Amino acid sequence: MRFYDEHVETDAVHEQVVRREVVGGLLADEPGLAGDVAFGVEATVVLEDRLAEHVTRMWEAGLAALRSPLEFAVPASAQASTG
Repeated sequence: MRFYDEHVETDAVHEQVVRREVVGGLLADEPGLAGDVAFGVEATVVLEDRLAEHVTRMWEAGLAALRSPLEFAVPASAQASTG
């Protein structure tokens, strides 16, 4: 559990660094982007909540939360010639 606890704490610190230094710096330089930044933050919250609800619902049903992988097809232009 110690690794997990430290990982969660480190993520929280990184989140604060991004908020203060990256986003704060961006908005200090480009205050006109405040609405776009707010939209991005809200969109992230909505998507993270939807993902969490889906994962929880699937796990409670005893199912995998991930979709089936797509079949991998190599484009003809990437295939080596055989002749």
